[in-house]
Amino acid sequence: MDVALINEGTYPYVKGGVSQWCDKLIRGLPEHRFRLLTLVANGTERQTWELPDNADGVRPFPLWGPAVTPRRGRDQARVADAARAVLAGSVLDQPVTFEWGLRELAKLATSKGFSRSLRACDLVGYLLEVWSDPHTLTVHDAIVAAELVERSLLPLTVDLGPGLDLSHAVANGLPTLVGLAEKWRRGTPLVMSEHGVHIRERYLAFRDLSYPAPVKEVVLGFLRQLAELGYRHADFIVPVAKFNARWEYRLGADPASVVPIYNGVEPERYTEIQDEPAVPTISWVGRVDPLKDLETLISAYALIREQLPQTVLRLFGPTPEGNEDYERRCLDLADRLGVSDGITLEGPVPSSRIAFEAGHVVALSSISEGMPYTVIEAMMCGRATVSTDVGGTAEAVADAGSVVPPRDPSAFAEACLDYLLDPDLRRRIGQAARRRSLDNFTLEKSIDTYRMLYTAVATTVERTSA
Repeated sequence: MDVALINEGTYPYVKGGVSQWCDKLIRGLPEHRFRLLTLVANGTERQTWELPDNADGVRPFPLWGPAVTPRRGRDQARVADAARAVLAGSVLDQPVTFEWGLRELAKLATSKGFSRSLRACDLVGYLLEVWSDPHTLTVHDAIVAAELVERSLLPLTVDLGPGLDLSHAVANGLPTLVGLAEKWRRGTPLVMSEHGVHIRERYLAFRDLSYPAPVKEVVLGFLRQLAELGYRHADFIVPVAKFNARWEYRLGADPASVVPIYNGVEPERYTEIQDEPAVPTISWVGRVDPLKDLETLISAYALIREQLPQTVLRLFGPTPEGNEDYERRCLDLADRLGVSDGITLEGPVPSSRIAFEAGHVVALSSISEGMPYTVIEAMMCGRATVSTDVGGTAEAVADAGSVVPPRDPSAFAEACLDYLLDPDLRRRIGQAARRRSLDNFTLEKSIDTYRMLYTAVATTVERTSA
């Protein structure tokens, strides 16, 4: 099969769980060819992954390239009507209107001059006209909101090309928008994978952004309508955990189309670790990001130090561009709590196994996850884990580790201390974790399930365009 794998801001430009999943999927299915489309910020991103032989290069699509000059085109009236329908559907919660507008734009988006025509639609004036929320929408707010929605519509211009057998979006939202346009124009089947719940993560992210409330309402309204549309029209929806499926059902997914497939890792790369460090150590590995909630982990560490002063906390992983302020915030918190002397930022490592070898306990303090590789890799290595109850983490861990509520430093500290102070418990849980990981989370099992899913798409999904 010829498959388009569509992601936003991850593979092959960023190290992390989603990129790791993409790389494993492509390499695990050598019988298929993959066209990579990555929605990026501005096109200056540097590639950090070497592509597999069955990947036909990568095509970056900048969402924030230079703004085009507005120019009325021959389809201007149709573009304006459709764009305004999308905006009205977003603001007034009108799914039928939203879908009609998006389908119309998909028809027009590959024509020459579409971006200029979209720019000339006066969405600012229309937004001010339809706004009826108690929160006052200023002209400046309308300009910002219209710009954000307009930029979010640009992926409709992507033409994945002829001869494609399947579009595989790595997330809901804008990657799925590309797949929907391809489905409507050529009838290409669409599979959507979800690692975290996309719309939930957008709500969490927007909470910390400085946009005025009306801007957030407009953009989140657009993203929610798009998420629901994706759930309704994807041929198969593949959450990495059953937790995600509950959100998908609630937002309109047909249960018959939802096929959970757990992430998998290679047992030969994550063999059991026998040795432990000399000093009580908690290790964490991931990207430094607000969704990882390192502030809770640092606060828990301060509580642990009160009972076990010699404990150290080692943080492994990169700080992505744009997250430098968050890293500084975490370090400032450690200073205020008086524990910065026991915390080390180790930076990127070639394998998470290095982080697991460095700790007695592996920690995950996130506020949002899918099926975290950190946890299942640590379990495969036989390490005890303490994780927050988000996404599919509890499904992964079951009774082979500790799961505590998110944003609860006291509970997190208590669970870590249980393991740090009891070597026998640590060993028993580590052995149980390895058995569970071998039974449920091998890469071979995950890839074989995707292979069967691709076959099902090829044999059961009828190609019909809008």
